[in-house]
Amino acid sequence: MKRYFYLFFILAFTLVVCGCQTNKTRVGEGAGIGGTVGAIAGGIIGFQSGHPLQGAAIGGAIGAGTGALVGAQIKKPTQDALSQVSAQLTMQQIVDLTKQGVSSDEIIAKIKAAKSKYSLTADDLNYLQKQGVSQRVIEAMQVSVN
Repeated sequence: MKRYFYLFFILAFTLVVCGCQTNKTRVGEGAGIGGTVGAIAGGIIGFQSGHPLQGAAIGGAIGAGTGALVGAQIKKPTQDALSQVSAQLTMQQIVDLTKQGVSSDEIIAKIKAAKSKYSLTADDLNYLQKQGVSQRVIEAMQVSVN
């Protein structure tokens, strides 16, 4: 009977913690990972003492609780942050666009639309010039820092 109680407790706790999709932290992931690792470790330790199921249940519950506590401290990236990261235009992408024959005006528009930020060193400037990137595009990249 105790086995079923522990199993029910782990499942109920996991469902409660993982149930909120709008959660802004990683509570659910932490509980799931912690519960799994705890159950495995508890099962191994419990096997040594002759009680593998009880060890797994106790280890899973403790692991899920600890994982949830740790996960609560880790924030999920927002959708805005994810789209901003994917929208960044890298220096290599600018070189590639130049080599593909994309006009300077179009590249500058992409830089502005992506709100990309560049801190160009002297080596970066030399590289861009050697790759054929126009001076207008380079200036647009330098302006984007401000």
